[in-house]
Amino acid sequence: MRRLAINVLCWMSLLIAAACWATDSQAGASKDFPKTLTDLAGRQVTLSAPPTRLFLTQPRQLYALATLLDDPTPRLAGWAYPLAVFDPAMAQRFLTQWPALDQLPALSSAPTPQLDSEALLNLAPDLVLLDLARASNFEGSPLAQLLDELGIAYLFIDFNRHPLENTPKSLALLGEALNAMPRASAMIALIEQRLARIDQGLADLKLAEQAADAPTVLINVAPGLKVDCCRTNLRNGLADLVARAGGDNLADALIPGASATLSNEWVLSHPPDVILNTAGQWTAGDGVRVGLDISADDISQDLRHLSQSLPGWAHLNAVQNGQFYALWHGFHQGPFAIVALERIVQWLYPEHFTDLDPAATFNALLPITPALSHEDHFWGALNAP
Repeated sequence: MRRLAINVLCWMSLLIAAACWATDSQAGASKDFPKTLTDLAGRQVTLSAPPTRLFLTQPRQLYALATLLDDPTPRLAGWAYPLAVFDPAMAQRFLTQWPALDQLPALSSAPTPQLDSEALLNLAPDLVLLDLARASNFEGSPLAQLLDELGIAYLFIDFNRHPLENTPKSLALLGEALNAMPRASAMIALIEQRLARIDQGLADLKLAEQAADAPTVLINVAPGLKVDCCRTNLRNGLADLVARAGGDNLADALIPGASATLSNEWVLSHPPDVILNTAGQWTAGDGVRVGLDISADDISQDLRHLSQSLPGWAHLNAVQNGQFYALWHGFHQGPFAIVALERIVQWLYPEHFTDLDPAATFNALLPITPALSHEDHFWGALNAP
């Protein structure tokens, strides 16, 4: 109890100091508060004032804030660990855009299963962002109880579990919380417009080619990072995108659950038409590279190495036909699922969606200068032209 009392006093004093740092524009926004929001876990959360000290439990939550705010750094209290753990190149690009990120406190230098309650409280957050995937473990935990006792709000958002369904909901939730609804509404409208174009195109294609079978797709999550073959999504994440793009997820009928690891032998006995590998620039330096400063030749070279290092893969039709792709892992870690969907549907039906421009969609959703998205950076193919 004594430690808890000390934590409460420290948190209150830091919060008072934080309030003194609030800008005039933030103070002016307080007329819209208090407001009650419903987060992605269905919880009713009341914010008494505009949040000025956000804590990110997952560093890739910064992608959403970068979509909604010209500069999110004045509103950040800290994060669980730095973005550079997942994507050093993207982290450096954001650091160039917002140098203050270099001073953002982190509770750890690597992902940890649990947050340090005392260290978190010392940062005096007034809003904690959590991924919906953590809801079952977090709710009712000692840290959740402590935040509730101290009146520190926390919200569950989701860009990963069901990205197409929950991205607009999460953007709207953050837009309301951060008084950024005009930007959030514009982004949601853009996503809905792009999604409607894809749905209509697939509907037209189905009418024109009723007997055509959907291409079978193997989702290979981050090959080389933990295992070479084959972590996959069954009913979440990229599986949602493949289904919406008119593909047949090869692993969908396997077992109940959200994910699985397939053996190389199983893949060879169920050869897919298309193989979709997620890729990035993780600090481990393994896997297929995509991202900033990565060229189409780099991506093709890494895909070639992957296809040759896995027994039997060089003979798969997907490899032989060049339908062996890499897609930035971050597309389903931030509010960019529609970008990945546009690229996937073009790969599956290349003759029918030539008017889509996923690079332009990415630029619109992440309006920072200079633009991040270049086609040879964030996706690629084996033997890409």
